[in-house]
Amino acid sequence: MYTHIVSFKVKEGEEISFIELQKFEELTEAKPAGLDHFHIFKDRNEENHFFLVEYWNSKEDKDKMEASKEHHLFHEHRKLIIEKKYETYECDIII
Repeated sequence: MYTHIVSFKVKEGEEISFIELQKFEELTEAKPAGLDHFHIFKDRNEENHFFLVEYWNSKEDKDKMEASKEHHLFHEHRKLIIEKKYETYECDIII
């Protein structure tokens, strides 16, 4: 199993918009092939800082989804509320 982790700084006042956009995407789009599940975490120590943790069957499945037109459109909408993308981590689940 492949795990993709990204951290985001959301623009001030856009926290609810960020969460609602993620929920809307989850409800209206079909679950991408190979995505097992994901979680969004809110940092307790830093204002407007979030982590997206996705669990995929393989990196290739994630790469296929990221190449899709739908994913690019989602990122265009999300750009309006993201102040900056911090870091991206790629992990394999061991236990």
